[in-house]
Parts: sequence; C-alpha cells; structure tokens
Amino acid sequence: MSLNSQNSDTDSSAPPSLTQGYWVRLTNQIDRLQASVDDILAVTEASEGQVEALLSHLTDPGRGQALEERLADLLAGQETGQEQWQALAGRLNDLGQTVAKLNRTQFKSNALAEMKDQQVTTALGALQDVAARRQSAQEARTLHAQDRTAALRLEARGEFAADLLPALDGLEMALESGRALLARRRRQEAEATRLAQAQSVSSEPPPAAPNRWQRLAWALWGRGLPPGLFVTRAAPPPPVQDELTDAFEAWLQGLEIVRMRFLGLLATADIQPMQAAGQLFDPHLHLAMTTDSRAGVPDGAVVAVLREGYRQRGRVLRYAEVSVNQAADAHSAPATDSTISDTHPAPRGDHLQQDAPLEGNER
Repeated sequence: MSLNSQNSDTDSSAPPSLTQGYWVRLTNQIDRLQASVDDILAVTEASEGQVEALLSHLTDPGRGQALEERLADLLAGQETGQEQWQALAGRLNDLGQTVAKLNRTQFKSNALAEMKDQQVTTALGALQDVAARRQSAQEARTLHAQDRTAALRLEARGEFAADLLPALDGLEMALESGRALLARRRRQEAEATRLAQAQSVSSEPPPAAPNRWQRLAWALWGRGLPPGLFVTRAAPPPPVQDELTDAFEAWLQGLEIVRMRFLGLLATADIQPMQAAGQLFDPHLHLAMTTDSRAGVPDGAVVAVLREGYRQRGRVLRYAEVSVNQAADAHSAPATDSTISDTHPAPRGDHLQQDAPLEGNER
C-alpha cells in the first residue's frame, strides 16, 4: 500500500501521457523538498554553532560573575533610586504642605487686604461726607454771614436815611410853599397885566374910519389909504415882568432837582415813599392825625397826606401821617395819635423819636 504501489496502479490504469506529466511534477516536488531539507540542515548546522557559542558564553564563569556584579549594581542602584525616590516623595509632600500653608496664608492675606480696602473705602466715604457737610456748612455760614452783613448794612442805611428824612420833609415843605407863592405872584402879575391893558384901551379914543368913496378913490389910484386915515389901535402894554419871580422859579427848579436826587439816593437803598393818598387806612402803614368828611370818598380812605411815609422793602422806616375820611353819621371816635400808638411799637432809637417807629427787617 505504498506510494509506489499506488503510482503503479495509477500508471497501469492511466494513459501514458498523463503518467509522464505526473512523474515530472512529482520529480519537481521532490527536488524542491530536497532543497528545503538541505537549507534546513544548513540552518541547523549554523544554529548548532550559535547554540554552542551561547552555551559557552553562558557557561563561562567570568561572564556569570560580571553579570552577577552587574545585576548587584543594578539592584543597589535600584535600592538607592528607591531611597532617593522616597526622599524626593517626602520632600514633595513637605513642599505640598508648605504650598497649602502658603495658600491658606495668601487667602488670609487677601481677605485681610479686601477687608482693609473696604475699611479704607468706608473711611474715605465717611471723610468725604464729613468734608462735604463741612463745606456745605461753611458755605451756609458764609451765605448767612453775607446775608446778615447785607441786612445790617441795609438796616444801617435805612436808619441813616431815616435821620435824613426830616431834611427831605423840609425840602418838600419849601417846594410846596414856594410853588404856592409862585402861583400867587403869577396871578398877581396876570391881574396887573389885565388892568394895564384895560387902562390903555380906555384912555385912547379910536380914530375916524375912512368913508366908502375915499377908499374907492384910493383903490383906483393904486395907492394905500392916506395918512391919518389908518384904523389904528393901541398896542397892548407889555406884560408886567418881575425878575424876582423868574429867579424864584429857577430856585424852585433847583430845589426840585435836589429833591429828585435825594429820592434817587434813597432808591439805591431800596427806600421808596408810600403811596397813601386815596388808599384805605392801614394801621401797619399809616398814622391817622386828623379826620375829614368828604362826599364821594369811601369811609376810612386817606384824603390827605400830612407827612410822607417811607418803607425799605418790607420794613417801615416812617409811618405816613394822614387825614382819614370819616362819615358824618359815624358814631365811633376817629383814630388819633393815642389810638394809633397802641397799634404800633415804641420807637427804638432817639434819632427816630420824631418819626414813626421802625419795624423789623422783613426779608
């Protein structure tokens, strides 16, 4: 049952051409197998040499001792490295603890710094508020001092002006008297002029007027009326002139200018005269000196101003002395100095004893 018997059986049964091809392939396979076996033998022989060299190398006592020494050195180095590693790990652990401690310290420092910043910010805000309040208080004090100084200056100017009001009263009385005197002299001059004109007209007879034929003849001849035939009238006498009257009028004009300047100076201090005429009596502004009864005038109205009153803003420097209208059938007594004095405070200074009292400065 070998291969040859099988081949023989096959050869006997197969055709000759197929058998020959089969043997050729088989021969080729055998040749390849033989070559492979030869290669394996060669490799085996080479491997035997290497194995022998390796065995000799491994069995060499010098090499084994060197290897053992090398291994011992490696083990010693490993142990040394292990110790160094442990030391390094300890140092790293210490370093980690130190870093953690530094982190905690830094956190505390940051917290303290933030707290200090907040405290500083709060303190700065408080200081700024204090400084702002102090500045506001200083400005308020300055404004109050300025207002107080202005009020005192205004009050002083008002009191000084109150001292000068009698002089203004005298000036106005002089103007009133002078105007009355001037009006009387003007009336006298006008009357004298009228009388002079009447006398001049009555003393000269009127000339004879030309008749109609004379006028016609002279008109045809182209001439005017003959001398002596003019209708002449006496020229009116010159008006009576008095240089003293003109000088007196100029003097009154000068007094009026002085009065206007006086009032202008008072106006610079906010001092204005009261407009009492025609107003209803006000006990806060007027002093009723006399009463009068006039028809068509409301009861209690001021009909005449006896002495002018003055005020400085809301402050009364001097009350206006007036005459008040009172109905004829009124049963109550008119207001006099005794009744009005109860409604006003007493004068505050000797220089105002002749004038009305000064009220407080109303701002």
